[in-house]
Amino acid sequence: MLKVLYAQLEIPFWCSFRVPYGVNMHFTYPVPPLTTLAGLVAAALGYPADFLEPLAGLVFGVGLEREGRLIETYTRIIKRDYRDQSLRTLLCRQKLLQPVFGLYIKGPEPEVAKIGAALRDPFFPLFLGESDDPVEIRQIGVYPLKEEPSSVVDNCLPVDVALPVETECQVANLPVRFTGKKRGQWTGVEYQSYYVAPRLQLDREVPAALVGGRRVYL
Repeated sequence: MLKVLYAQLEIPFWCSFRVPYGVNMHFTYPVPPLTTLAGLVAAALGYPADFLEPLAGLVFGVGLEREGRLIETYTRIIKRDYRDQSLRTLLCRQKLLQPVFGLYIKGPEPEVAKIGAALRDPFFPLFLGESDDPVEIRQIGVYPLKEEPSSVVDNCLPVDVALPVETECQVANLPVRFTGKKRGQWTGVEYQSYYVAPRLQLDREVPAALVGGRRVYL
């Protein structure tokens, strides 16, 4: 039987999910990529680095429950600047202050229940988005998979599923999975574009799972 796990991820201070295109300017994604959430779950379960095969059959989703305030900070990093022979270069990094995200995982009941137990008592300390502060995980619950058509969803939606109407949202091209066969043989990252907003009103109905009062597309 398929189940859906929900967990609220609260950032106590700041986080940053680096978009891998800038050099001296590090932009952040508005929500944690699905690859980041898979890594968080793997750490909770005690898996070694890059060991993600047991999670391959699960469906991950992310919700934006409270938008963090976007700021920019400046840091001098060790990197040679040949213009003045300096060993340090100025780096600008975007950060999100105190956002709250929703983690959703759809999968077989034994696996989802195991992840829920691991999030309550993780093997490793859990961090999210470059911050040194442990992420606060609340409201962990496992729900039966019950889907019904809905024109409103409470999580981020792939852009090829439906169009948002009367909703302010961002579009983010998020990393969703690593490509490769096994640990040490990753060949790259697969991306998918998502509409990002706390709630999306859509131009059509989509199959949505009912998860603790939320409608979620997975």
